[in-house]
Amino acid sequence: MIDQLNNKIIKNYPIAGGKPTTPSPLGTFTIISKGEWSAGFGTRWMGLNVPWGRYGIHGTNKPLSIGGHVSLGCIRMLNMDVEDLYKLVGYGTPVCIYGGPYNMFVNEFRVLDPGNTGSDVYEVQRRLKDKGYYSGPLDGRYGEGMKAQVIKFRKDNNLKITHTIDKEFYNAMQMKPFE
Repeated sequence: MIDQLNNKIIKNYPIAGGKPTTPSPLGTFTIISKGEWSAGFGTRWMGLNVPWGRYGIHGTNKPLSIGGHVSLGCIRMLNMDVEDLYKLVGYGTPVCIYGGPYNMFVNEFRVLDPGNTGSDVYEVQRRLKDKGYYSGPLDGRYGEGMKAQVIKFRKDNNLKITHTIDKEFYNAMQMKPFE
């Protein structure tokens, strides 16, 4: 947590993020819901306005998971830490989740297919748009409109014709993890 007036970190908490196959939503979001929960979600929940799904910051009944890439995308915290943070933040609080230059917690890209969602899909959409291939919404959802543009980009760059975004595609887009 940062004191915005003095631009200094005032709180620091260990977390668990999403698995490489279900990455956390990285970017800047807003807290849109709060609640006192129980069971696997720990004691508190703070929902984020992620456009491609339901994600939040919550506690966990698995404290040994903290520090790993183990969740389905939510940010997990120790219950005592999430209870502390819960008291400090309100609705509308901005939350910046950073994962490096390509918004990744791990140093590799996922292979993407239609139906995938996430910050990595958003980044590919942005890159395709910059290159004039994509005119759809930057929403982090790999849908039919994006699929057609992926295939067009592949044809134009003499790549294997498929809707999959893989290492060959990332290389042609000149995207490298943690450049």
